[in-house]
Amino acid sequence: MTASPPCSVLAAHEPLAGTAPHARGWLVIEHPGPYPRVATDALGELAEPLRTLCREGGVAPLLARRPRAAGRRVWLAIDGRMVTWSHIDAVDLLSVDWESVAAGGVPRGAATSIDPILFICTNGKRDACCAQFGRPVADALMHDHDDVLECSHIGGHRLAPTALLLPFGSVHGRLTAISGAQLLAGAQAGRLRVESLRGLTHLPADQQVADAAVRDVGGLDSFVRLEVTSTGDDTRRDCVVETPDGRRWQVRLVRSSGAPRPESCGKEPVPPEWWRVDSIGRA
Repeated sequence: MTASPPCSVLAAHEPLAGTAPHARGWLVIEHPGPYPRVATDALGELAEPLRTLCREGGVAPLLARRPRAAGRRVWLAIDGRMVTWSHIDAVDLLSVDWESVAAGGVPRGAATSIDPILFICTNGKRDACCAQFGRPVADALMHDHDDVLECSHIGGHRLAPTALLLPFGSVHGRLTAISGAQLLAGAQAGRLRVESLRGLTHLPADQQVADAAVRDVGGLDSFVRLEVTSTGDDTRRDCVVETPDGRRWQVRLVRSSGAPRPESCGKEPVPPEWWRVDSIGRA
């Protein structure tokens, strides 16, 4: 029996925009050990209360690590703001007031940070593509950059190598060592790399597509948040995207589908669906 190609190869023609997970924020915990299939299980007794806290707050948890690093840093990015700890006890982490952080507060022992940090998924326990394609990119970038870590499952194995960029909450796909370095260099200069953008995770899928389309046609490469609203049904969405200076675009999206393929390596093929830009123009 002939082995099926990796899921990321089968999905290579599909669009990136609109595929990022939807989360208000991200909690990343440095953890040096191996990741189980559900990575947060590695946290032991902390795992379940942490998952409950994240679920209730709309925050996605990740584990991250660097070779030969023994630290236990923590990053919390929520509503565009990020605080970091060089070390925090489990009890203190569970008692952090996330709404205070979102409003600009700084918890005890934490520091605010605007420095970009890139997390690249290498979790082969969830999908072989993340290890096969994500690992070489992560290794190359970690060799040259201190602000890159490998991480547990972000979502979207079929778009591997995939990565999360904080504090901005942008998720990127099909990275290479070169495009990953460009992504990081651009972020350090305040520029968003739209070419690899899967979406800004504070937005749902349809609004991620509209946001990316306006950034592309409008030449908007800063990380400034655009105001996006959408109306419609399961087959069509009408979106309005507005910049902070008042410029507005109207974006019409339609639902498209493709030939069946596995969402993840080893799974049964299913027809993929995505939002496609049907029209875009200034309002």
